[in-house]
Amino acid sequence: MRRLLLTLLLLFCAAQLPAQDFSSDFKPLKDTLTTLSREHFAVKSQIEVWRVMRRGKNLDIYFSRHLSDYPWRAGDAEWFRNTLKEFWPENLKSYKLGEIFCRSTNLKDLITPCPGNGNGKPQNYKFSFLSHKTGPPFIEKLKSEHPKKGLYRRNIALWQSHGLYFDGNFWSWQRPPTWRTVEDLYTQSYVLPFLIPMLENAGAYVMTPRERDTQILEIICDNDPHFTYGPAEFKSSDWAMNLSEPLPVRKHGGYDEKGAWTSAGEGFADFKQIYTNDDNPFLAGTARKTDCVHGKGKAKVRWTPVFEKRGHYAVYISYKTLPESTHSAHYTVHHMGGESEFAVDQSKGGGTWIYLGTFEFDEGSDGYVELDNGTPSGHKGGKIVTADAVRFGGGIGKLARGQGDVPDSTWTVSGMPAHTEGALYQMQYSGAPQRLWKEWDGDYTRDYAGRGAWVKWMKDDLSIPIDLSLAFHTDAGTTPNDSIVGTLCIYTLLEKGSSKFKNGQSRMASRFLADCIQSEVTATLQRDYDSLWRRRQLWDRSYSECRTTDVPGIIFELLSHQNFADMKYGQDPQFRFDASRSVYKGIVKFLSTYYGTSYVIQPLPVTDFAAEFEGEGRVRLRWRAVSDINEPTAEPDSYLVYTRVDGGAWGDGLKVKECSLSLPIEEGHIYSYKVVAVNDGGCSFPSEILSVGVPPASKGKVLIVNNFNRISGPSFFDTPDYAGFDDKLDSGVPWGSELSFIGEDYENRRGIAYAGNNAPGFGASDYYFAGRSYMGNTFDYPYLHGRALFDLGYSFCSASAGSLYSDSSASSDKLSADSPVSSTAS
Repeated sequence: MRRLLLTLLLLFCAAQLPAQDFSSDFKPLKDTLTTLSREHFAVKSQIEVWRVMRRGKNLDIYFSRHLSDYPWRAGDAEWFRNTLKEFWPENLKSYKLGEIFCRSTNLKDLITPCPGNGNGKPQNYKFSFLSHKTGPPFIEKLKSEHPKKGLYRRNIALWQSHGLYFDGNFWSWQRPPTWRTVEDLYTQSYVLPFLIPMLENAGAYVMTPRERDTQILEIICDNDPHFTYGPAEFKSSDWAMNLSEPLPVRKHGGYDEKGAWTSAGEGFADFKQIYTNDDNPFLAGTARKTDCVHGKGKAKVRWTPVFEKRGHYAVYISYKTLPESTHSAHYTVHHMGGESEFAVDQSKGGGTWIYLGTFEFDEGSDGYVELDNGTPSGHKGGKIVTADAVRFGGGIGKLARGQGDVPDSTWTVSGMPAHTEGALYQMQYSGAPQRLWKEWDGDYTRDYAGRGAWVKWMKDDLSIPIDLSLAFHTDAGTTPNDSIVGTLCIYTLLEKGSSKFKNGQSRMASRFLADCIQSEVTATLQRDYDSLWRRRQLWDRSYSECRTTDVPGIIFELLSHQNFADMKYGQDPQFRFDASRSVYKGIVKFLSTYYGTSYVIQPLPVTDFAAEFEGEGRVRLRWRAVSDINEPTAEPDSYLVYTRVDGGAWGDGLKVKECSLSLPIEEGHIYSYKVVAVNDGGCSFPSEILSVGVPPASKGKVLIVNNFNRISGPSFFDTPDYAGFDDKLDSGVPWGSELSFIGEDYENRRGIAYAGNNAPGFGASDYYFAGRSYMGNTFDYPYLHGRALFDLGYSFCSASAGSLYSDSSASSDKLSADSPVSSTAS
């Protein structure tokens, strides 16, 4: 017993002695390991030994957080262990290498599988969430097919960096104007025209804290009284758009009920023309409710706007969530293309704007939204359906800001479209509670700090099951030799000391998401644009946008908007499409492995499209599928052919399996067509648009060859002393329209340094065009040329230039021998 007590005493004393630290023996390896790792990963970072701890005959080596900057695969970890052994200090040969840590994280936990494996199967990953149960969709479009292996039933929170904000004295961009843009608008040129449609084409429901609709007109239909129109109460900022007419004030449309509707309590009311301070329109009015029935609904609400102009308008609904709310509220949007029906789970998302889609509406009051109390066939119902306001269009900024010690009447609105403003103002207009940002001072901090909190509010308070969040940014900074800055991804491993989300899953999933996206993007850009495109670090940093969401979330910094070498590519619309597609692929592959489900990537757009006469009263359409040589799963298995008659809107697509289709046409009309490729991963972007028309008593036939397929960035010049873009030589051709252009760059001297947002130095640009867009290639020019020929009495068909190369018969047996051929400008 005395011997046992003595032994225990000796062990206790030994435990109180400080552990021997061998870190000084490894200090000389710092430069060697940094250099070798930079060569191995092609990522610039720095390796530092933090401490070395003895564990028996093993030495556990703890590195600084920079060790996590690299994209670790299993083979990389083995290489690193072997490298450490190779350069093992001579005086420590009696010890073996034990575990390797990045601070307190074992290197094994940093290992992620290489994103995607080409066969569409999920990969093995230590931190996968295989027990995740996917519920019914939050928003479901009825009477349409849904991608089986895409992003159907996935909900994604996404935002396009910063926006116009009030800095305490005046409205300002959060980033300086350089290279024809500001980050506040530049990221929109990826997110709005490309990334969001790609995610939605894959079946995802996408939510944004910033306004997503660039339509400056806005109409609200509600059951409550609205503000009284009057002269502008607030001044516009110096950033206000330079328009010949006053900025449009949002209008209000009709609200009609049929059946027994009663008050559902608190809801939306548009009670002020301009909102200030803590105003929350979702606490200012009332909502309505009625009992649900099985089958076809009898009680209805109709929201009828009056549109001043034909155009595309985002449609946002709102409602109140109650304990017995239906899981399948039946909404129908009546628009120029017909009717679109939706089932909305009202047990989630009450008390904010819920995006349904963007639709084309004609001038006047023919378009409307209707809600009934029925339950769509095959859907889970509920006892109560509620109704509140419906909003059409994005509109103009409607929140005023000013110094707190002066009267509200002296405050200013931005005077800009709502989509140009920061998320803070849209979140307030959407009913988000002040607690999300109130603890911070100033709109600058409130804006970026509120975005992550908004995701958590949507998930926890509104019960929307959000799968991931992505903050899409471009970085600042230049390189002294004008080399490419490249792509950085940021995630946060610890939130309030915990490495787990609220649901118990590891926050390491955010690292995997960052790796998936960064790997896809850099591989694409290195392969297709510049082999020297830099893959930057995978940063573990405590930034609120990726720390506070409580879902796998990252900050994605695609490139530097301030660096000319990056922006030579970044002004190219095709570059924006390819970068966005790579982000979309990374998201798909992350969720596939995270949830253990198979995936398919949506196809690329078809090419070599032709619309040719096929005898009397028929047209033959043909096209060619395009393979994604870097993505074996992206092959199409069917196609949707859309038709537009005369100047109408596009109807529902006709599904076909082959790459050709014969359709009837009638004399006296112009028919236009576009084709979308489809597979289990979703839908491609549409093809170019081709048209055919046969007027009464036709004088002859004309083939229109569309050779205007150009999209490009502006021309540029690049010398040792001067560089920049040259609009006078060639301003480029946007894809559809250009959202991010603010003015030409005027400071082209490389030696002029950055001195602040108002003096950004080399690359400084004017901002006279900010908030407006200009048209690029609409891919719809055969209709314009054909319309002119049709009015002159000639029949016409059309084909892409590429289709002539792939099928030389297009200009011979489809037209008479004396038929002329017309070509659009190239």
